[in-house]
Amino acid sequence: MGFVAIINDNAGLLAGSTSEASEFWVGIDERADIRGVRAGTAVSFHKYYNGDGAYGHAVTYDGTLSTDGQQVEGRWSIDDYSGTFIMARSLQSFHEEEREESVEVRTPVN
Repeated sequence: MGFVAIINDNAGLLAGSTSEASEFWVGIDERADIRGVRAGTAVSFHKYYNGDGAYGHAVTYDGTLSTDGQQVEGRWSIDDYSGTFIMARSLQSFHEEEREESVEVRTPVN
C-alpha cells in the first residue's frame, strides 16, 4: 500500500502526516499523523490513523536512512502483522502525480 507522506525533522523529532487511497471506500483518502524520532541514520515512527475512513489504529515503522538522505528502508508492524517498506524522497514525481490528478479528461458520449 503506497502513501504520500509529509514529514518534518526538527533536530531528530519527526512529525507529519500521510494520505493514501482507501482500500475499502472508493474516492476516499485515509489520513494519518506521524510522530517519531531519528537518531543518526536510525528512524522510528508511528503512523496514527484518525479513524475517519476505514482505519483507526497505528502502524510502527523502524528503518535506516540512506547516506544521501533520500530513502528510508526497514520494517513496519501492526499487531501480529509485519513487512518491509521503502520510503523514497521524490518531490519531482510527487509534483508530476499532482499534475496528472488535476487534468480533467472528458470522453464524448455518443
